Amino acid sequence: MIANRTLELLSLLQTKKEWTGEGLAQRLGVSPRTVRRDINRLRELGYPVTATKGPSGYYRLSRGARLPPLIVDDEQALAIALSLQTAPASVTGMGDATKRALNSIKELLPPHLAHRLATFSIEQIENAWELAPPQIDPALLAQLSTAAQQRDLVRFSYRSINLDSMEDSEVLAEPHRLVVWSGRWYLVAYDQQRCSWHAYRLDRIRLLAPTAWRFGEREVPDEDITRFVQSQPDRGDTPDTWPCWGTVLMECPATLVAKWAPGAASFEAIDDRITRIQMGAWSWSALLGFLITFSCRFTVEGPPELIDAARKVMGRIDVDIPGPTDARRRQRRRPLEGGRVKSGE
Repeated sequence: MIANRTLELLSLLQTKKEWTGEGLAQRLGVSPRTVRRDINRLRELGYPVTATKGPSGYYRLSRGARLPPLIVDDEQALAIALSLQTAPASVTGMGDATKRALNSIKELLPPHLAHRLATFSIEQIENAWELAPPQIDPALLAQLSTAAQQRDLVRFSYRSINLDSMEDSEVLAEPHRLVVWSGRWYLVAYDQQRCSWHAYRLDRIRLLAPTAWRFGEREVPDEDITRFVQSQPDRGDTPDTWPCWGTVLMECPATLVAKWAPGAASFEAIDDRITRIQMGAWSWSALLGFLITFSCRFTVEGPPELIDAARKVMGRIDVDIPGPTDARRRQRRRPLEGGRVKSGE
């Protein structure tokens, strides 16, 4: 009983920076005097627990070179094991390390917990709706993470991609934060040369080099990092990774497109209500299906295969919907100049 309570106390000290004696007593269901005895027992085992006295006093588990191995409770062990099994494979060379870490945890678990974990037999299946995330070099992650923490200015070459071209540009950036969205890694950073904030795809960063300079504090333009990353016009995958890729003009504000478009889409605000969207899919019909989910009128700009697919899909809808008049059929399918096709009402 005492040993279990001591392990629970250690777990609480590891999960929070500071604890009051009263707070620990309430969580453990014991008296403050018992907490003090258990704290002394942890110190005897080699855990450096510091304490401050007085009404606002607290206990803290200090870091040190002689700190014994980390101890986790049953729920934490399960959380770690499940996370290792379901983590997205977007970092190069981490697959084997992940398996070894999972095996190490399994070997250390007590029998009752090992049996419980065995009931979670998880196998990830590839999602046909999404492209596999590009692989990221862990060394690049380490460099950028360190630079962001130490406020080190970095220089790199960045590749911007659209349907027609690829362009490399030199960037002198203040790294702020690493973000993962749908398995894709982004660096939120301030470009000193262009005097603007950007979300850079890590798989497009080349020739990263540190500088001898550091930068000061700077406020991010949007407190919501998720909203900032999603609002970036060029946030998608390389166009040639999808077999079908097209461009449309959507009667929908760019702010809504940014929120609901798939991560593999890129967009450009034409005005307050019109947005040009570039999007890919595994078939032309699937691409049209994505676009229709916006429930907005759109004009297909190209390529010809998407225009042809739009005509065929609209023709099938005319046949399948019972009772519309010929006039309503013609209204739903109005060819534009240059062979473009406008979607139905």
